[in-house]
Amino acid sequence: MANYFLDVAERQGETLNPMKIQKLVYIAHGWHLAIRERPLIQESVEAWGYGPIIADLYHEFKKFGNMPITERAIEIKSGRTGGGPFSISFSIEEPTIDSDSDDPEYTRRFLDRVWEVYGGFTAVQLSNMTHELGTPWHETKQLHRNKRSVSIPDETIAAYYRKRLEKNANRTQG
Repeated sequence: MANYFLDVAERQGETLNPMKIQKLVYIAHGWHLAIRERPLIQESVEAWGYGPIIADLYHEFKKFGNMPITERAIEIKSGRTGGGPFSISFSIEEPTIDSDSDDPEYTRRFLDRVWEVYGGFTAVQLSNMTHELGTPWHETKQLHRNKRSVSIPDETIAAYYRKRLEKNANRTQG
């Protein structure tokens, strides 16, 4: 999902830094849980001191600090090439919507909509949104004050975004 957002930003002549990509993927995951009732990403979201973090994504892009990301995320895949003990192969691949989604066309449209709504916000604005009172990150940090990192259950994220979905639906009906 991160590579897709990087591609969209690049097509629009924009760049993303690690904080903004974290928040975009997290927000997309939350809306996906609320709308499709299943995860967008397989990694768990963790409540770190500075917000909700997808650890794999953090480690992938931390080398960029606050600067624009200039490389795509990669995955190292392994497989067997035969029956012997040393018959393992490795490949490096850039994850894509086609390889990560069971419905790539829907996922593209979905991520385009997330970008349309949230892409214009700065990383700090997105971070502030994910830190508000009552957010999954805030609630999880309140429950686990002394822990540096704790997983935020998908159910907690889904419930929060479902409430936002219902609130938006009521606003448009009223």
